[in-house]
Amino acid sequence: MSIVQNVRKTINYGKKNGYKEALCAAWERVTARYYADYCYTILDEVELAMQRADESVKGIKLSLAVPAFETKPEYMRALIECCLGQSYEDWELIIADGSETDLVEQTVAEYRDERIRYIRLEDNEGIADNTNRALSYATGEYCGLLDHDDLLTYDALYQMAKTILECKQKGISPVMLYSDEDKCDSEGKSFFDPHFKLDFNLDLIMTNNYICHFMVIKTEELQKLQIRKQFDGAQDFDLVLRIVSGLLLKEREGQGKRVEEQIVHVPKVLYHWRCHEASTSENPLSKMYAYEAGRKALADFIRRMGWKADIRHNKHLGFYRIAYRNCVLQHRDDLAAVGGFVVSKGKVRSGQYKGQPLIYAGYMNRMDLYQNVIVLDIRNMAVNKKYHAIYEEITGHSYVNTFYEENEIAENTGVKELPQWIRELEVEQLEKLNRRLSHQLLAEGGRLLLDPENIRKV
Repeated sequence: MSIVQNVRKTINYGKKNGYKEALCAAWERVTARYYADYCYTILDEVELAMQRADESVKGIKLSLAVPAFETKPEYMRALIECCLGQSYEDWELIIADGSETDLVEQTVAEYRDERIRYIRLEDNEGIADNTNRALSYATGEYCGLLDHDDLLTYDALYQMAKTILECKQKGISPVMLYSDEDKCDSEGKSFFDPHFKLDFNLDLIMTNNYICHFMVIKTEELQKLQIRKQFDGAQDFDLVLRIVSGLLLKEREGQGKRVEEQIVHVPKVLYHWRCHEASTSENPLSKMYAYEAGRKALADFIRRMGWKADIRHNKHLGFYRIAYRNCVLQHRDDLAAVGGFVVSKGKVRSGQYKGQPLIYAGYMNRMDLYQNVIVLDIRNMAVNKKYHAIYEEITGHSYVNTFYEENEIAENTGVKELPQWIRELEVEQLEKLNRRLSHQLLAEGGRLLLDPENIRKV
């Protein structure tokens, strides 16, 4: 990220959260430098030729839906050419054009390929309805959603088709797949700010649309759900949340596989998000309405799930906090336990953020967000009632709630003083116990929720 962009982000953050917070955020950017040495390397022709010749990856037709409006010719050409350059060739590009002029139509007409399908719309009905029009023409088994000024890597469709086929060989027909991404300059030549994503993380997706680009979804599912215009600005987030809620409700009723099996992460950068002055990636404040739309989409998700909670904006733009009424475990049967940070001398002392300064937000602000993890710390942890027996079997002690919340009502507040047997554990014993207990809770089918706003100092 450029110095100008860093300065701009710091100023915007300071206006929203105060300049003490902004100073801490700036310090983290300078000292942590997440992926500062990132360099995207375009695949060479030898590798692309090998992918084209791969007979094991075929039989999955992929549609690409693009809503266009007065797209600059250089951007539209770049988009079309990145599709024509794909190492996987069983695709169709559907461009639904709501422009008032012939600019896009004339640009598309420069290309003669039957896989490119141009649809001229009578009216510009906005990004949601224009996308829906494109989706109505999709004939592929899966469909990817693209912005009209962004780019795919040349192996993007190959990697998606390959992953779909690998899942099917395991008896899984994924509903949605997503890849890592980065940003590029307006010329599409310089690549920076990679977003290396986690495998599907239920509670993280409920904090922000970390999936974002590049999504490939079952076409029949997309055509059924449609893009909803009332969530304009966060229509992708709303779509993801509706897919997640549908799968989660089926999981709750024992009618389908776990959500984590049906939403698949392809851990490769396959998408370049173009930055220019009007884009959200360059200037987040340019689309403040989108963040409110995201909050509304999340509130709609919570309503469908039947949870009692309020949604508030996080201090980071585009991120949210679900404020569950009373204890989260009262609403979430899928959670085996909830835990928070254990901190001493200003640093986190356990878990995946062990050693990180508490003032840090972490890569992609993850240290400030609800998320599912594989290990919680027994010193700051509440266990769902149906898992108490596992706790007692693993620890050899009666269950004690150590998830202490100073301002919560008594029924949800854990002990302020840790039990003697926990305080007597050596560091190695404690870490071994945390791993054993967490592993067993996960093995029983529960999820573990990390709440970074809950902090116990030791």
